[in-house]
Amino acid sequence: MSREPSIPATGDAVSGRERSSPAVMEPARFRRIMGHYPTGVTIVTAVDRDGTPVGLTANSVTSVSLDPPLVLVCVSEKSSSLGAILANGAFAVNILGVGAALTAVRFAEGRRKDRFEDVAFAVKEGGGPVLEGAVAWMTCGLYRTFEAGDHVILVGQVNDGEAAGGDPLVFVRGRYENLTTGGDPFGSRHGDGVPQRAEGR
Repeated sequence: MSREPSIPATGDAVSGRERSSPAVMEPARFRRIMGHYPTGVTIVTAVDRDGTPVGLTANSVTSVSLDPPLVLVCVSEKSSSLGAILANGAFAVNILGVGAALTAVRFAEGRRKDRFEDVAFAVKEGGGPVLEGAVAWMTCGLYRTFEAGDHVILVGQVNDGEAAGGDPLVFVRGRYENLTTGGDPFGSRHGDGVPQRAEGR
């Protein structure tokens, strides 16, 4: 009688040999590799306990589920906006258009108190500030959180949103680019792959 092969559990020996711990890739090399994976660019926003808007630039954003509608966002554990998002239990994801590279840089590198200066927005119920001119946006209630390395994974349940249309801003190999033409709407290089600060502090 034949038997189905068993699948070894994590940490079990494979083929009679002990599994050794693999080497961990250095951050700079990992950054260069991941820089070849194009992503969209978003501003993730929330409001602090006193109603002050907070936000950060994030390209680690992806859909998770359709039913219920879930979206995943990775935020640095050092981000000054993370506490407000966790305390508020809600956030908004603003998908930036091709002309918004300077906004992306401001929310990634600028001082927290200056990020919303001269930026038009409306705070949506059950979410955070929605930026005027975003090609699409979603408001989300916090559904789950997970610690992962030096980031916190936020899973939000989408409760509202809209797609206004227009070409999205794209980040690839250290550049903000136009999806349709491959042009560089910002005109300069930022880092050597994934942004040096994908999340504003």
